[in-house]
Amino acid sequence: MNTLYTIKRNLLALPLAMLAMAMATSCEEEAIVRSSGESPYTGITEVKGQLIDKDTRQNSSVVEMRGDEYTANVTFKLSTRPQKGVDIKVAVDEAYATTYNELHGTDFGLFPSANVSIANDGVFLLAPDEQTSPEIGVTLTAFEGMEEDQTYIVPLTVTSATEGITLAEDAQHMALLVKDCRNMPTTDKGPDAVKTVLYFEVNDVNPLNALEFKTESGKYFFDHVVLFAANINWDAARKRVYVYNNANVQFLLDNNEQYLQPLRKAGMKVIISILGNHDEAGVAQLSDWGAREFAKELAAYCNAYNLDGVAFDDEYSDDPDLSNPWLAETSQYAGSRLMYECKAAMPDKIVSLYSLGSMLSYELEVIDGIKPGQYCDYAVADYNRKADPGTGMTLKTMRRNVH
Repeated sequence: MNTLYTIKRNLLALPLAMLAMAMATSCEEEAIVRSSGESPYTGITEVKGQLIDKDTRQNSSVVEMRGDEYTANVTFKLSTRPQKGVDIKVAVDEAYATTYNELHGTDFGLFPSANVSIANDGVFLLAPDEQTSPEIGVTLTAFEGMEEDQTYIVPLTVTSATEGITLAEDAQHMALLVKDCRNMPTTDKGPDAVKTVLYFEVNDVNPLNALEFKTESGKYFFDHVVLFAANINWDAARKRVYVYNNANVQFLLDNNEQYLQPLRKAGMKVIISILGNHDEAGVAQLSDWGAREFAKELAAYCNAYNLDGVAFDDEYSDDPDLSNPWLAETSQYAGSRLMYECKAAMPDKIVSLYSLGSMLSYELEVIDGIKPGQYCDYAVADYNRKADPGTGMTLKTMRRNVH
């Protein structure tokens, strides 16, 4: 099993203190599709089906192509044993790419269907006592003109002619989000290696110092670099919640190519931390509408500065004004809603959590039928504590903190 630890301590080899967090997690991220109705697993009398990624168990996943060919493994899962044979057909549904982009506000390019091959032509049979189909290999072949900074979508769909099998609209579709990483370096040190997340106090430390640390094999030691921190604030003049950058954060963003992109070119993920900042706005006190609007801003922010995602930290916020339509009572629900909306707005990015305040990993809530494991990629515990998994999460996505 992977060792799951997070470490916070001073690193004497650096000019100033850095905050280091060690974690174990897959290089693939999870993405969600907004639920268009009832969860496919709520009924007990119907046999409901869903197309999911074999490893993440979700209906979307990020694929990092490191070679000219990559095989993703998907599976078809039923809510109960069908008691009869079930025929299914998995295929590429190009029309769903437009629907997916509209649902998420994204503009992912379509991965050419001619470069997608599905094992056994996508035709499979589940035996009467089988609840899960055999592994279904979806092989992707790189195409000429692929761009490294573009995300491509492989929209898959499943159909069944077997009577009594129910496929909800959101359950019969699945998206593979493909990134061309063939010419990009990687920090991957093996499937069982502990991965590390480094929280940088950007007021004190140059993030390029992360490049000083390598393993004996020559791999960069740190896998994720979290910039601590940008803030969530209330703009009284414009009457809106927004992302505030202090002078040091803004300097790094303005000089992105010099200070941040070298980390990404070394194979590291660069993530922005979002922290409360002593006013009525907070990451765990937005209304449903406010969370959706702020998530759109965060998605545009990450895209504009070519960042790999966000990390939420519920600290230093004042009580919300409940007459403000942007805000709501501070709650685990509100924090969960913001994370859900962020994953919906940027499904190809990382959405993570510093487990503290009203955003505790083990209290994250199911939002619109979507479990926390689908919208929270990982959670980091506070000092000398551990983060326990919430619904749909695993110990692999929990990070322990040690001084």
